[in-house]
Amino acid sequence: MHLWFIMDGNRRWAKQHMLQTLLGHREGRVRLEEMIELCYKEGIEYCSFWAIAKKNIENRSPEELAYLYQILVDSIEDLVSKLLEKSIRFEWVGNPAILPSHIVKLLNETREKAKNGTKMTFILAIGYGGQDEIIRGIKRFIEQGGDVDTLDETTFLPFLDTGRFPAPDLIIRTGGDTRLSGYFLYQSEYSEYYFTDTLWPDFKEAEFHKALGTLKDAKRNFGK
Repeated sequence: MHLWFIMDGNRRWAKQHMLQTLLGHREGRVRLEEMIELCYKEGIEYCSFWAIAKKNIENRSPEELAYLYQILVDSIEDLVSKLLEKSIRFEWVGNPAILPSHIVKLLNETREKAKNGTKMTFILAIGYGGQDEIIRGIKRFIEQGGDVDTLDETTFLPFLDTGRFPAPDLIIRTGGDTRLSGYFLYQSEYSEYYFTDTLWPDFKEAEFHKALGTLKDAKRNFGK
């Protein structure tokens, strides 16, 4: 099973609690770590989290981005030992060309350290956008001399960031918006969706199990 999380609502949560916007991101980090643990306990094979979108990088202030990057650094440094202890593999997807070099280095080093995990795979989307991923995949296909005559929906997968992972079974979006925003755009054809008004920092265990329950009740025909 593969769960994808669109973690939305950190800034609104901070505003509701009359806190600085950046503190909402800090609370969101706590929830991320809790969700990883819950997925692990539930035996979820893959769990993926959209942390920073490509459009976030293009549109948010340098100060907010610097804070988000620092949270990422702190989170990964704290998580590494837990990932290794629980045999959780770490992966990341996104456009490295738009990320600071020290962030790309950290992500790649963490992936190398936790590459042998067998109990679960934790995927972080950083600098990710669905359309951007497809465009970069097309460029890879051309650069590697791909054969157009043999190209189809399946043979294109290796050229995508997300192509090496199973398609998402359930995409969970917090924060009240009922849209995908390009998340896992190529492989979400038969994904189920769970939209909730709950802001990400308030998305806790009860809400997690409620979302998971909708997948168990869904009739998934996969086009048959």
